[in-house]
Amino acid sequence: MITKISMKNVASYKDETTLETNKRINLIYGLNGAGKTQISKFLANQKDEKFKDCKIEGLINEENLVYNQDFIDENFYDTDRQKGIFTLSEENTSIKQEIENLQKELIRLKSSQDENQRKLEEKQKDIIKIENDFKDNIWKIKQNHSGNFKDFFEGKMGSKESLLNFIKSKIGEVLSLDVINQNINLEELKKQYNILTDATQVKLENINEIPNIEFKNIENNLMFNEIIVGNQDSIIANLIKKLGNEDWVKDGFDKYVLQDSQTCPFCQNDTITTEFKSYLENYFDKTYEERIEEIKKLNDEYQNLSSNIPSIETFYRGNILDDKNLEFEKLYSQVKLKLEENIIKIKEKIKEPSKKIELEKTNEVFQNFNDYIKEIQQKIIEFNSKLDNCKNEKEKLEKQFWKFVIFEKKEIIEKYNKDKKEQEINKGVLDKENQTIKDGIQHIENTIKEKQKEVINIQEAVDKINNHLKDLGILSFYIKTHDDEKQEYIIAREGENKPSFKTLSEGEKTLISFLYFLQLCQGKKEKDEAILDKIIVIDDPISSLSFNYIYEIAQLIKHTFFENTLYKQIFIFTHNLYFYHEFFKIINKEDTKNNITSFRIFKNQNNFSCISSLKRDEILNDYQAYWQILKEYKQEKTHKAIIPNTMRNILENFIGFVYAKKLSDIVNEYFANDIQYKAFYRYISRESHSDRENISDVKDIDINMFFEAFEKFFNKLKHEEHYEKMMGENND
Repeated sequence: MITKISMKNVASYKDETTLETNKRINLIYGLNGAGKTQISKFLANQKDEKFKDCKIEGLINEENLVYNQDFIDENFYDTDRQKGIFTLSEENTSIKQEIENLQKELIRLKSSQDENQRKLEEKQKDIIKIENDFKDNIWKIKQNHSGNFKDFFEGKMGSKESLLNFIKSKIGEVLSLDVINQNINLEELKKQYNILTDATQVKLENINEIPNIEFKNIENNLMFNEIIVGNQDSIIANLIKKLGNEDWVKDGFDKYVLQDSQTCPFCQNDTITTEFKSYLENYFDKTYEERIEEIKKLNDEYQNLSSNIPSIETFYRGNILDDKNLEFEKLYSQVKLKLEENIIKIKEKIKEPSKKIELEKTNEVFQNFNDYIKEIQQKIIEFNSKLDNCKNEKEKLEKQFWKFVIFEKKEIIEKYNKDKKEQEINKGVLDKENQTIKDGIQHIENTIKEKQKEVINIQEAVDKINNHLKDLGILSFYIKTHDDEKQEYIIAREGENKPSFKTLSEGEKTLISFLYFLQLCQGKKEKDEAILDKIIVIDDPISSLSFNYIYEIAQLIKHTFFENTLYKQIFIFTHNLYFYHEFFKIINKEDTKNNITSFRIFKNQNNFSCISSLKRDEILNDYQAYWQILKEYKQEKTHKAIIPNTMRNILENFIGFVYAKKLSDIVNEYFANDIQYKAFYRYISRESHSDRENISDVKDIDINMFFEAFEKFFNKLKHEEHYEKMMGENND
């Protein structure tokens, strides 16, 4: 069943315009020249090059049978003989009944097939939605990471499809992992990527540990824990010991006694005698001095070792180790702090040799620092190795990157796999059911074909067409079998045996061609023709027909197509509002609500064909429709080319109904001397909707002047209220 027709770049369909339907019966109204026939031509011959920009959606394997002028030309004007139509004979009622029963079963199976197909399409939509949602989720990888990992997305960013296919190729490997390597994180990956893609990167210098053995030897020297005192055999040894202030005595000895001063710094008397000086020199003898010198030497050595430790900046190695590394700064500071503490203690020992001191052990802080340096050195080795093997390292990093980002989507991927598998299983069940139904349809169609061979003929269609002609009161011509062997018909006049189609009136040609089309829809042109669902398209079947036949044609369409579910879908195009209304009169309200939809084809302000839906309460009679065109022009929905003729039709109908006169007579009677609007009166008096002369002059017409003259026409005749009512938003 057709669900959508799109027309574009053909005839007056410039911009794309669409007709969308979910109904079996589709009624389309439009004035002559609006664009109806182009749609019927497209439905008849979709492969025509001129329709290359037009589209149809919903067709599966149906046959489009189209009645339009092309059909009449092909089957009647271009040939004197019509192809025979094979239909069932009414004589063998038992076989006919069997075929009818089989056709009912065929309809039931095809209805099941349609329902099954609908479910399949819904299931496919669900699968497509699952696929598209997943595709969008995968595309977020590109949106989130392609800026930082541009090289890794090369060849994968052209479309969502290309990235999805790449990810799918990696999913199996990644989903087999329960956890991802904990050392892999996005920041580290980004850091490594920048290193490998930075052309300015150079190899880093190795970093060395700080040896601490010499520090350790000094810190373990037992001298720091010794009490260093003077000669205990000296005469003043007991006195100094008793006072317990040996370091104070030594300080005074160095400052005053050794300076050859005899004056005591406290009592200011000359008490520092040569004898006293000799006592002190004997106490602070050579052995004492040597011990002090040894401590000073240790102090110098310790300070030199400490000062030789490189500054913190010399350890920095690019992004691997920089001044933002607080942990390294802490470890370095701990080493320096311990050393400074020990230097202070050694100085105290020099100042107060008699005091025991214990230096801080720096082994632990050096160990912590050097362990960290080892880690940094390993990173430097790896970094330099990566630079040496940039291509291989980049490939390794790319694998790690995709493993990381895919693993991040693990839950989404698992849900996608689960949902898609469920839907595909359900679809598989429907596919299997569909095949069973399809096999059943094929079996019944083959059975029908075999049974039809026993009762099918071309005479039945002849009899039905001629009976319809008689019902319509037409006895002057008929259709007859002309050549049984060739299985052809001719249209003949009563008493003649030669083709007479071209001698018929236009209305008669329309009638016989349409009745032939009705039989063709019910039968087939070849005995072995495949049984297909039929979509019926009828374009203006009442063209050139007398008003008396409109009802009969509408009834024929109703009984032949509307009431027979063998026909999948029906499209009827017409320019005649009476004929359009007739369908709504002969169809019950329930069918109108459920099975019928209406459309209107019109030309917009740019003279392009447009299609819009049409509600039943929007359908007007011919007279109202002409007024509607004027209102739509005011709303810039209609092209000005049709306005003058529309005004003429309105005035012709109005004058004929109200005054029972010709329009030209009223113009001569009331407006002969109206010079201001002379062009308007001349046009409406002479122009006819069927007369094509001077039609090109419309482009030169002042439409605003025509509207002024049109309104004054009603005012002059005292019918301004009618004008205002018809030009208002609502009219009855």
